[in-house]
Amino acid sequence: MRAEFYLILTAIFWGVNFYFAQLMLSESSVVEAATWRYIFGVGTLLIIGWNSLRKIRLQDISIKGVVLLGFIGLFAFNVLFFKGMQLTNAINASLLVNLNPIMTVLFASWLIGVKITRYHIIGATISIIGVAYLLFQGDWTQLQTLQFNRGDLYIFGGAVIFALHNVWVKMYQGNLSSLNFTTLTNIACLTGFLLFMTVQPVSLSVSHSPEYWIWSLGIGTLGTALAYFFFNKGVAMIGPDRASMFLNLVPLTTVVAGIVLGRPLHAYHIVSGLIILTGVTIAQRAKPAA
Repeated sequence: MRAEFYLILTAIFWGVNFYFAQLMLSESSVVEAATWRYIFGVGTLLIIGWNSLRKIRLQDISIKGVVLLGFIGLFAFNVLFFKGMQLTNAINASLLVNLNPIMTVLFASWLIGVKITRYHIIGATISIIGVAYLLFQGDWTQLQTLQFNRGDLYIFGGAVIFALHNVWVKMYQGNLSSLNFTTLTNIACLTGFLLFMTVQPVSLSVSHSPEYWIWSLGIGTLGTALAYFFFNKGVAMIGPDRASMFLNLVPLTTVVAGIVLGRPLHAYHIVSGLIILTGVTIAQRAKPAA
């Protein structure tokens, strides 16, 4: 149950990220907000794991893995996701992102030989239905109003990249601890944002409101440092195919966070939550990746 605990915490932290990000984006651009996110995230990881990081041997590090996960799995994913969010709506984006578990299973089968079972297929399908029911607020007639645009291609591209990210964690972590691997890949991602800012008319400002720094610290420590650490640890323990199924809990934890913040609870929240949890539970019956 330890892996499941880590992954549930990840879903909770990523669920509240939407609220952190909303408040940050009310005062800064996407690029600046993302850069501060990873500055605080990397800072947190360095504080937690500095003693361990100093003892790493160069031969234990997969440079290819750090580059793939840091610059593509994290940096490119964030760029595509935020670019897509500027052009599409939240429902389209959420539906496309929640194809991630299915894509992760397919990539895991192709790249590391995970056997696709009926538990993968049934669990993922049920979870996606639950997420859709939640996003449509229990009203399936909203399917008739769905329209896709160029922004959805960016979101879909980001979902594909993050599915690869999930599998790359299993492929390239090697002898490194999950904490050290997470730190190195997040440093690579932060480097990507800092380089990106040199060619974009964007700068880092320290004149934001006190609230901005509270939300930056929250998204950096919880939604970045701890979330990626716990997720990578979960992937290492039970494999990317099963771990990715917990990503379907993210929309549910976002709703729960909203309820805690005073938003109303509706029947479709409960129904969709039960459907999603059923799907995730079924998917965990698949055999762990080797």
